[in-house]
Amino acid sequence: MKCIYFSLRCIGLMLLMLASTAGAAKRQLPGDIVRMLSSYNVIWDTPSRSGSLESMPVGNGDITANVWVEDGGDLMMYIGKSDTWSEATRLLKVGRVRVSLSPNPFKNGIFSQELNLINGEILITAGSGADRTTIKVWVDANSPVINVDASSAKPTSMTCVTEIMRPHDVTFTGGGGHPLSASYTGVRDSPVPPSESADVLVPCKDRVEWYHRNTSSMFRTILEKQNVGELADKYADPFINRTFGAAITGKGMIAVNDSTLASERPAKKQNVSIVALTAQTDNVAQWQSRLDDILKTVGSIPAKTAYMRHCSWWDNFWNRSWIFLSGNENARIVTEAYLLQRYMIACQGRGAYPIKFNGGTLTFDYKGKNGDYRNWGPGYWYQNCRLYYWPLTASGDSDMKKAWFDMYMNNLALQSDVTRKYYGHDGAFFPETTNFFGLYIQDDWGWNNTGKASQTRWIRYHYEGALEMLAEMLEEYNHSRDEAFAKNYIVPFATQVISFFANHWPTINDRYRFIPANSLEQYWDCLNPIDYIAGLTHDINELKKLPENIVGSKLREEWDNCLRRLPPLPKTPDGKRLLPAEEYGVDRNFENPECYTIFPFKLYGMGRPDLDVALNTFNHRKFKHSNCWSQCAIQAAILGQSQLMEEALLKNATARDPEVRFPAFWKPGSDYVPDLDNGGVLATAVQHMLIDNLDGAIILLQALPDNWEADFKLRAHDNTVVRAKAKGKTLKELQVTPRSRANDVIIPDNNK
Repeated sequence: MKCIYFSLRCIGLMLLMLASTAGAAKRQLPGDIVRMLSSYNVIWDTPSRSGSLESMPVGNGDITANVWVEDGGDLMMYIGKSDTWSEATRLLKVGRVRVSLSPNPFKNGIFSQELNLINGEILITAGSGADRTTIKVWVDANSPVINVDASSAKPTSMTCVTEIMRPHDVTFTGGGGHPLSASYTGVRDSPVPPSESADVLVPCKDRVEWYHRNTSSMFRTILEKQNVGELADKYADPFINRTFGAAITGKGMIAVNDSTLASERPAKKQNVSIVALTAQTDNVAQWQSRLDDILKTVGSIPAKTAYMRHCSWWDNFWNRSWIFLSGNENARIVTEAYLLQRYMIACQGRGAYPIKFNGGTLTFDYKGKNGDYRNWGPGYWYQNCRLYYWPLTASGDSDMKKAWFDMYMNNLALQSDVTRKYYGHDGAFFPETTNFFGLYIQDDWGWNNTGKASQTRWIRYHYEGALEMLAEMLEEYNHSRDEAFAKNYIVPFATQVISFFANHWPTINDRYRFIPANSLEQYWDCLNPIDYIAGLTHDINELKKLPENIVGSKLREEWDNCLRRLPPLPKTPDGKRLLPAEEYGVDRNFENPECYTIFPFKLYGMGRPDLDVALNTFNHRKFKHSNCWSQCAIQAAILGQSQLMEEALLKNATARDPEVRFPAFWKPGSDYVPDLDNGGVLATAVQHMLIDNLDGAIILLQALPDNWEADFKLRAHDNTVVRAKAKGKTLKELQVTPRSRANDVIIPDNNK
């Protein structure tokens, strides 16, 4: 098979280059980058023998598809979307679709399935000569539609079937011991068992249509159980009447039955389009009317025009930034991991809600569970989600952070009301584990909890997330200098978050005494945890740099007072190492809170004061593992520790389940597959290896291994774009835009 694979790959790359030129005549991406990126296309020369375990992802930022070809059978798709929340609060699949061709080209002969990164599409080839068939699967980057385009050397017939995933109403009554309980995390302990209604097939003549509609909701119950039921009428219920589904259409195709669309006659070219929609409507007819409108809009755009616009979007995406590493096999493996992680985020990063850390919308059949299942359920864990959002700023993908920032901003008013109700003071706290609409994950809060803090001690006083979210926003502003973003996001968020910390704990001798408090999940009931102090120190110092027309004198005074009252960062008696807190108990998890001063809060690092303290702290950290949410690779890069960083990166890049075929469907780790925070750590570390920012300076190559070469284009502060080629600490080429910023480039000497 090696010879066949090699020829298919060579032919595929040549066809790809031609298709790329035809699909995007005004391509922005330089030719050498096109060639390098194409060399990382994922190519398979056999169909999938284990179903969706061997699927390949494609998406448009909101709608995704896991695509696979059954061995000797049909083309299959799991369809995902960012806003398909069920009445039981779970994020479900839109559906599962089967596409069949007759005669069947997949029965035998040559086969190739290729992820064409350049155009964000999957290309499938089966057979040869008179029996050759090619299929292109692409999710329109500009419209909510999946396209399946088939072309055969001789006429074929196409059949498309929706395989309803939820044919019956389901009530979850299993509790914590049930095999599916982890998927219901948040509501599995509910005294009233959560339920999900059946999907509905809609009889149609010219299409296949189905939907899921929430006729019940747990929203009011959750608010009441968290002792803020009076707020249920103030805030819109995000679950009730939420309807999501899809319609399958195709030129020259008719509905054979409610679930099957088939071509009227054989043809050499066949196409089906799958349009997906989520909306909260008073009735199903309104949802169907919106679906009709989308179908008309999509149908009014010529297919060639839609495809060219789609290719142009992906061309623009890949031209925003890139990283290609070489020099040894480790560098190649890390490059592949970085590119595929970025691609997966692009497939699902522009939806209405943030990407879920535990699989995103790309879950599949795994360990006996179907694509609706995910460990840790529907909630958002801040410590996990942040890790694949941090690298989006330097890569130029800030548009994909919007849903992440919006979720916290949209929940700010509710969290402010809850803070006032619980504690009687100003400000807003954000739970570490939260629903997309705010509040605690209900199982963490407790179903019979009448108090003012969650029943679980893991996150009872874990408030670092809001401080890090503010740090993320500030980093975004430092890059863009977007004053509207600062006014509408940073200032209101900072006002409430810092107010919470300023009002929630007592002061003794004009110093805050942060107790009770968590130091992450690692230590419970601490005194003066370092993540609180480092986060506030970093954030307030950055906030003070905002222009006066954005931040008035009153706010500046409040923030100065908060900064002045902070206790010092906890250290060992000799001052040579940082500690997790002034007082802390036994280990509860596998985190190193003291290293949060390196990342995410960057009080220490290359070019910053007291590097020896940071190195001592990092080298004495208790937990030195990689994978999943461990930050060791990022912190090593910031400290210029090339060898350790390379070792950690390789562990992240090879964190794979051998049963799962796509190389970036990271193994579950502590989460679920694909474990997106594993790839997020890798991406963030690789970027910091190459570029960092400090007080107006651009630090390059602070951790690039001596035997690695890099060709990269990344973003720096102040709307700066850096393109460079280097080996180790030797810069071979440098292009900085604007040119004036070239004077700010620094390459540190790690030997000093």
